[in-house]
Amino acid sequence: MDRPDVQGVIDRFEGDNAVVVLDDGQSVTWPRSGLPLEATPGTAVRLSLSFAPSGAPDGLARSDASLLSPGVAARLPAQAKRDAQTGQWLLTLADGSSLRWSVDADVAAQADAAVSLELTPDAEDTAARRQRVTGLLDDIFSHPASGQ
Repeated sequence: MDRPDVQGVIDRFEGDNAVVVLDDGQSVTWPRSGLPLEATPGTAVRLSLSFAPSGAPDGLARSDASLLSPGVAARLPAQAKRDAQTGQWLLTLADGSSLRWSVDADVAAQADAAVSLELTPDAEDTAARRQRVTGLLDDIFSHPASGQ
């Protein structure tokens, strides 16, 4: 089942982790060793949620170096618990951090689920974000203030 994607950007590296800031204001800590090769600070990413089949093994779903290839999603395991009041899922990652996620009604019957949080770099969105920043900087620094 496809889930809605969440957009964000790799904000910075802190030691062995990357801090991914999502467009909705949440952040996720992602192991640097589990990122695709092209993922650097400033790279726009898409996070998606994949519900694991019943009995699927826990743990990092990325097991061979070929998955480090550009354009391939990196995965982190998580436990999802549905909040019946809000209809959102609370994802708990292996490091104990959590993330709220809105999902389609077709999975509302599930109370708890093993999931994979998937991160895919988005080259098109990265370019668009960089263009917006460049435009803002040009607007700020390239045009003299009126009356001077």
